[in-house]
Amino acid sequence: MTFVREDTLVSGGVGPVLVIRISTGKLANRHFHCYSMYMPLIEDRVLIELHRAAALAGRPGIAVPSQDLDIADQHTGSRSRTKDAIWRLEQAGRITSVRKDLFVLPDATGRISVGLANLIDVVAPQPYLITGGRALEHHNLTDQHFFSVAVLTPSRVTSFMYRGERAIFLPTDKKNIWGGKGHPHYATPERVIMDALGSTRYGVSFSQVLTALSLEGQRDPEFLGRLLASARRFQSNAAARRVGLLVDRLFGSDAAAPFRELIGKSRTPTLLRRAGRTDGPFDSTWRVIVNASTTPETAGSK
Repeated sequence: MTFVREDTLVSGGVGPVLVIRISTGKLANRHFHCYSMYMPLIEDRVLIELHRAAALAGRPGIAVPSQDLDIADQHTGSRSRTKDAIWRLEQAGRITSVRKDLFVLPDATGRISVGLANLIDVVAPQPYLITGGRALEHHNLTDQHFFSVAVLTPSRVTSFMYRGERAIFLPTDKKNIWGGKGHPHYATPERVIMDALGSTRYGVSFSQVLTALSLEGQRDPEFLGRLLASARRFQSNAAARRVGLLVDRLFGSDAAAPFRELIGKSRTPTLLRRAGRTDGPFDSTWRVIVNASTTPETAGSK
């Protein structure tokens, strides 16, 4: 009995089929369809194409089905078959759904190497800025881990969760989204400090800001110059008073002198720590009520 391979095909979106014809014997000229365990299933082919499309789009490991399925459709035969394959991949735990139209793909070893910041880079409209605690973490200015990531965006974006962490998008005038560094776009240390001193919405405590300011000022001699430029651009008298007083206490009056032109003309005192108690010593130079410690080791103890 002799077997002759006639063709290989993908049958009905079910899986690979090997067509064999028997050329001799009682079963001569009979054809048999045999499923081959060595040929990729349709799900494998779709996963390969998702990886290919993601890499070509510059977001390895992140699939956006609305943009990535055209090539996969050529292998499955239709969009509905491609979507069915994606559903099966998700049910089998081979891809991870983050939100509508956003999937995370495993690498060649089956590991997930995509982080929340990578997903933010795909989802957030340009320009955007990751600020707050996660930016301090990125610059090694805190030993705390922040499970919420604050992102400034020019338009509204729905928050989402990924692996126990939440991305929170804060609609902001485009002209106020500046001070980014690297890719994904993290706020520079000076921008983070101005943000955290200007508002409590970033979830960064006063003691964390003070520690970050002290660390960066000690390790980078150019930092205070950049901080001054950021304070000018930030255009907040209250934030300039707070940062000026802290620079004065940490690095001396000469280093703080350029900040005095930014404190404004209002004689109304500014609280050093926002949302803190309203009493404390009054610093007349900076017009600030010092309602928190300005010593990094004990900051926040009051």
